[in-house]
Amino acid sequence: MHKQAPSQDVVLIGGGHGHLELLRRWAESPAAGVRLTLVSPQTVSAYSPMVPGMIAGLYPHSEIHIDLPRLCRAAGARFIQACAHHIDLERNCVSLLGRADLPFDYLSLAVGATSCHQIPGAEHAIPVKPIGQFYRYWEQLQQQIQREHRPMKLGVVGGGAGGFELAMAMASALEEPVYSGRVEIHLVQADHRIPSGYPLLARRLAARELARLKVRHHTRWQVSEITARGIFSDAGQFIPIDKALLCTEPSAPPWLTQAGLAVDDGGFVQVDKYLRARSHPHIFAAGDVVSGLQPYPKSAAEACNQGSLLYDNLRAALQAEPLTPYRPQRRWSRLLACGPTQAIATCGALAAAGSAFARWKSYLERRFVQRINQLPLPASENISDTTTAAAANATPVENEPSA
Repeated sequence: MHKQAPSQDVVLIGGGHGHLELLRRWAESPAAGVRLTLVSPQTVSAYSPMVPGMIAGLYPHSEIHIDLPRLCRAAGARFIQACAHHIDLERNCVSLLGRADLPFDYLSLAVGATSCHQIPGAEHAIPVKPIGQFYRYWEQLQQQIQREHRPMKLGVVGGGAGGFELAMAMASALEEPVYSGRVEIHLVQADHRIPSGYPLLARRLAARELARLKVRHHTRWQVSEITARGIFSDAGQFIPIDKALLCTEPSAPPWLTQAGLAVDDGGFVQVDKYLRARSHPHIFAAGDVVSGLQPYPKSAAEACNQGSLLYDNLRAALQAEPLTPYRPQRRWSRLLACGPTQAIATCGALAAAGSAFARWKSYLERRFVQRINQLPLPASENISDTTTAAAANATPVENEPSA
């Protein structure tokens, strides 16, 4: 039987968490008459909550990644490995480096973000995002520490949950040199709380865990400049640092501003309550790249929650049906990793620490990745795009998208 040509094109730019969830739901219930296409410069996407575990040695590099070509095959979507660099809003097409322009009826953006580079001297620091580049740097740094046996001071700039978990993971991975005093790890936070956004009891437990792993933390320490010798605060204080790592608020990709979309002062796409771009309602966005959903925090959990709504609202838009407004998840509990064997669990103002919480966190993270990577494939696969065919058999790639 002749297959009916799709009547509408939906293009997804970026392999961020929101698009992972959208594609997972599309695989379970695809929309008829729609050609769905994912564009990403890489063939894998890292699940960011598992990055501290990877740094601590809990997960191998391959275990935290989602296979994008396979996910697209499960969803009946095309996968194009390419870098998007411009959106033509008059012609409704996306410009791809080295490829023909890609037309769309509806467009969705989940391109993630990069670590903030607005701090003077940020070029002396290593950003945590993109994750692939950071992981290669981390492997080289570990080898250097083991090889040279000289004193070294490492600094993590950013005392949110991500910065806290990263500092703890580094201390666990470098346990011997940290305990001997040869390596120092400093966690620097502008706020007076570490980790910020957590209740008092959780912060007290976090302080205990920081002391256990000998991580030196500095609160009310607004970084004003990063140099090759160390970091300066706006109060004139100085911490000598050999290697600084940036785990600060994210920055938006600059090409979004150049596209002509309505963005805020930071370059993030302004969206309405339906996750549509305020200036162009046929364009949707989710995850770190969006603005206008404050005061809700940007996190992997919220990006996935938005991805589920993207699926609902894109289907509704395709069928000219009413859209559903965004509602953030009610997170009754949160888990904060303190190295590979300990975690802090919070529920409202209550908090507790222990190894059982670490095992539960690891189980949830592994289940998320496995649920996507093990989606059933169609009985008869038809991969017409040559890029997709090549990517489907690809070996592990060097770079992952920002998540």
